[in-house]
Amino acid sequence: MKNKISELARLNHMHEALGHIMQFTNGLTYEEYSQDFKLRLALLKLLEIVGEAARFIGDDTRLKFSDIEWETLYVVRNILVHEYFGVDYAIIWRAIQEKVPTLHEKPSVIIQQTDNQGYSVD
Repeated sequence: MKNKISELARLNHMHEALGHIMQFTNGLTYEEYSQDFKLRLALLKLLEIVGEAARFIGDDTRLKFSDIEWETLYVVRNILVHEYFGVDYAIIWRAIQEKVPTLHEKPSVIIQQTDNQGYSVD
C-alpha cells in the first residue's frame, strides 16, 4: 500500500501535517505546550507523518531540492516511533519553532516548480 501513494500525495501530506503543527502551536508558550499531553502527542504524530512521507520521495526530487534534509526527517520519524519514552520535548519544541515554518512551504513549492510532471494524486 505504501508504494501506491504518489509522490504528489506524499508532498501534500507533508505540507498539511506541517500546517497543522503551525496551527496547533501558534501563539503558544513552551509552558503551555509542555503541560498539554494531548497536544504533544498530536505534534509527535504529525512529525511522524512528515518523516514517513519524506521517506518515499524519489531520488530525482531529493536531488533537485537538496536544501530539504530528507534523510533527517525520516531519522526523526524513526526516533519518535521507536524511542517514544526517550523523546526530549524541549528539542521537539525548538525544532517546531525553528524548522517547521521554513519547511512548511517547501512541499508546495516543489509541486509548483515541477508542474506536476509525473505526479498523480492517489
